[in-house]
Formats: sequence, C-alpha cells, structure tokens
Amino acid sequence: MTLLLSFTGKSQPVNDACNSATPLCPNVISNGTNYAATATVCPDCEDDFTFCFSGVNSVWYRFTTNNNGGDVTVDVTNLVFNPQANRGNQLQAVIVNALVPCDAATFTTVSNCESAGSANFQLLAPALLPNTDYYIVINGAKNGAAVLPAEATFDIQASGPGIDRLPVGISIGGNNVICPSNPVAYSVYVDNCTDTSLFQWSLNGVLVSQSATPYFLSSSIQDGDVLSVSCTCFDVCPETVNYVFGPISVDNLVVDAGPDQTINSGTTVVLNATSNGSIYSWTPAILVSSDSTATTYSTPNSTTTYFVTASNNFCSVSDEVTVFVTDHIVVPGSFSPNGDGTNDRWLIEGIEFYPNTQVSIYDRWGQLITDITGYSILKSWDGTNNGKPVTDGVYFYSIDFNDAKREILKGSVSVIR
Repeated sequence: MTLLLSFTGKSQPVNDACNSATPLCPNVISNGTNYAATATVCPDCEDDFTFCFSGVNSVWYRFTTNNNGGDVTVDVTNLVFNPQANRGNQLQAVIVNALVPCDAATFTTVSNCESAGSANFQLLAPALLPNTDYYIVINGAKNGAAVLPAEATFDIQASGPGIDRLPVGISIGGNNVICPSNPVAYSVYVDNCTDTSLFQWSLNGVLVSQSATPYFLSSSIQDGDVLSVSCTCFDVCPETVNYVFGPISVDNLVVDAGPDQTINSGTTVVLNATSNGSIYSWTPAILVSSDSTATTYSTPNSTTTYFVTASNNFCSVSDEVTVFVTDHIVVPGSFSPNGDGTNDRWLIEGIEFYPNTQVSIYDRWGQLITDITGYSILKSWDGTNNGKPVTDGVYFYSIDFNDAKREILKGSVSVIR
C-alpha cells in the first residue's frame, strides 16, 4: 500500500506535448517520466500516429544533430513502473523526423521502434542529417490484460557521432605588437559554436566591452595588457568558451615636435623634432624648407600649427607645434624728446613689419609738421619740425601702412618735455 501511494499525486509532465519537448544535451543523462501524461489525437495532431504503437500517454524529447550528422543512440534506462492494478508495465518509443514540427502527418521514423520496453532499451538512428531537429516519443503500453497505460520514471540519454558536439574553437585575430596611441582592432573567431551569445571583452581581467559583433576596437591598450574574450555557445545546454591573447606589446616609437614658439611676422623659425624613428614628414609641407628632415625652417606670416610624423617602418606617430606670429601695432600716446636718452623718439611697436609705412604729423591747426616714408626706429619722429623742436602739446598723426590688409590709423600724440 505504501508503494502505491508513492506513485499517486503526480502532476502532468512539462513535455506532455510535442511543442514543449524536452531538449536533450549530448551525453547527458536526464530524468524522465510519463506519469499523468495525455495524448492529443486528431488530424495532424502530434499523437495521431501508428508506428509499432499508437499514442496514449506520450511524452516528448528532442535533439539536434551536429554539423556532420551521423548515427545517434538513445538509451532509456532505470525504468520504474507504477504497479497500480490494471496498468501496463512496458514503455514504447521511437525517434521521428518531422517535416513540419509536431505535425504527425509529416512524421517519418528514423530508428527502431520499441513496443515492449519492460527493462533498459535502446533506440538506434543511423546516418541522421546534419543540423536537424529530431523528436523522441515515449509512450505507456496497455500490455497483457491492462486497461490503463503504463506509467514509469526513467533515465534518458542521447549519444553518438551524429549528436556529439564537435570541439568548439575560439581565437582572437590581431597584432600582438601595436603602435602607440593608434586605434587597434581585434576579431574573435569561433568554430562549431551556434547560437552565440554576446562577446565579452576584458583587459587584464576587467570587462571593458560587450558586443553582438565579433569585433573589438580600442585606443587605450597599454604595453603588457592582456586581452581576453568569452562567449556562450548553444541555446540548449550552453557551453562557455574563452580565449586569452597577450600580453600585448606597444612599440616604443615617440616623437616630439618641440615647444610652441612666438615670433614676429616675417621672422624665420627653426622647427626641430626629436624621435627614435628614422623617417620624418612635416605638414603643411609647402610652408617648410624640407618636409622630410628632423630639422626644418619656416617663415610664417600668421599663426600656424605644424605637424610632424615620425615612422620606423612599423609604426607612425605624430606631434604638433604651434608658431604664434605677432604683428600688432602699438602706437604710443606720448613721448618726451628732452635729450635724456629715455623715450626721446616716437617709436611705433610692430612698424618694422610694414617697411612701406608713411607717417604724417600735423599740428592742431592742421599744418603738416613732418612726413616720414619708410617709418622705422632710425627714421622715427624726434619731436622736431625742420630740425627745430616743436612746442609741448598735442599733435595729430596719420599712419598709412600701404598694405591692403591694414587700414590707415589716425590719432593724437602728446609731446612732453
């Protein structure tokens, strides 16, 4: 009586229907039962078949062959039957191929048909197609004088060359010696791995990227870093694989374009790069005396940034230097031509960049005091008119640079002795 009670109260199995068939992992034993299983028999229904048996209280399993296909063996072992009176004590089973999933009208048997499995039995399916889903139906028999179909617990395992997983291969493609500061790309390659999950990329064991695509791009890899990638293969019975790449070496190529400089317009500047590379390239090439040497010369008319690239036949790195050009004009508002050697002349800062400048000085009545062409330090106004000192006071000037880029400047200057 105790034994009978232990078999009661079973719930309907989750794989009672073909469309909820339990997937079998290669070479893994699964526990099964057809307790409280039912049958759905109607045109094109899953249990509407007659092989060496008809569907009564069937449960369903499925497996997928590998890329090669081949023989598959399904072992059903450790059968323990419900001893309830009037119940059968044999299982029935077969492996089928379904052109339309779970449509009995499209089923064809691909294995021997077991009709009286009272102890361990085996289903043999030879030469199965690659990458194909197959179904296993297990059914309780009404053998002998039984009026109720057999119910049992059992173990089930699928194995053989047609289902065995081929060795999963994973590797990373890319350079293990890279150039400094340059973006570098790596790719992951997987073989015999279906239903791939996201690729997880790590640097030195720290996750840095997850991607559905098999590519990794970085500009932050340092010398000695170790790159690794992992992913999961197979939706059913997943398998995690990983690959470690490195340590990665960063080439020691460096280049320094030199410090920024400030010059006056029209001045020639020396640009001097230093590098452990052997090949140089300056840009803008048109502005330098030589674009392929470490040291070159330029005479910029305006503030310019120069770029130098150094190479060593494997890597190229670049640096920049800016030459700031000052050509501003500063017109003093006063000077003191008293002969003490300080501020005795009206010196206009920056005038030397405009050698054709004409400066005219007027008194407060508009009379021309002096007119100087090619104004410079040597030809600057000394506060005289025809060699005689002018009186203290305010005088007015007009500065014509004779340059289309600059307007005529007008203003006043005070003579203070």
